[in-house]
Amino acid sequence: MDFSRHFPIIGIEGQRKLGESKVAVVGAGALGSWEVYFLHKLGVGEIIVIDRDFVDESDLPRTIYTKEDIGKPKVDVLKEKFGVKGYFEDLNPSTVALLDEADLIIDGTDNIYTRQVINDYAVKNGKPWIYVGVLSTYGNIMPIIPGKTACFRCFMPKLPSRPMPTCAMAGIMSYVPPLAASIAVALAAKILLGEDVKSELIFFDTKTLDFEKVEVPRREDCPACVRGEFTFLEKRIKIERLCDGSIQVTPPEKMDVNLEELGKQLENLGLEYLKTSQFIQFEDEDYEILIFKSGRMVIRGAEEEREAKNLFARYLGG
Repeated sequence: MDFSRHFPIIGIEGQRKLGESKVAVVGAGALGSWEVYFLHKLGVGEIIVIDRDFVDESDLPRTIYTKEDIGKPKVDVLKEKFGVKGYFEDLNPSTVALLDEADLIIDGTDNIYTRQVINDYAVKNGKPWIYVGVLSTYGNIMPIIPGKTACFRCFMPKLPSRPMPTCAMAGIMSYVPPLAASIAVALAAKILLGEDVKSELIFFDTKTLDFEKVEVPRREDCPACVRGEFTFLEKRIKIERLCDGSIQVTPPEKMDVNLEELGKQLENLGLEYLKTSQFIQFEDEDYEILIFKSGRMVIRGAEEEREAKNLFARYLGG
């Protein structure tokens, strides 16, 4: 690929540095697929992708995937298109070593728990990473340089006690992920080229066309980057198969699910449900799902852990 248009900006030496760099992208959906696309166009030498999911028809409007890719593992499609090194895995404390070979990590996930795992790993190993989050019409991007900037735990000290909104529940406009991904890759280029980045959150809203930068200071008592307590490398979502064949997912920390609010969100998605004082029950295609106030989820109809994790992320954002 001819990168000569980059030379007036970063020079031949800068392009050589990018060509010798290794970047890991965690997640290969709306964010991750675009991040891989832009890293490839940037000329990054090796792109490592970690994702546990298959291409679904609902992915097509907001990703780089096409109709021919439906049903294939996302990492396999990206391997075919861009020659990435793909791992069809869930990133968690037991698989986090897959990030060892990367010089930098970019967030392409859709849940807070995985981001905390990435953060603990990156801070512990002194490895830069970039948090990226999108929802509805807006996006957040934050570069994290261990020892220099605030880390993700400075920004979000613990897992939320209530479910976080997700793209499946709140929606996402198709043009939001590529915009967030392009900003993230621009920051990645700066970091890989040795340029300074600020400890700040970049926020945009495509509905109002507002762009803001908000300084994020390091917390003096941050458990991760100050005290060196990497608890998310130990905590994990618990998944177990019950006697009746259903799969139970238990979050790493107890939640406080507002069943009334969750019911309204399900109504907006056109889903009927049964609600008691302790749980809410509904069907999503071939799955029967029970969500308890504590955040525990029981899924009937799921064959694999991957399916259960995806449903948990879809409805509880974990």
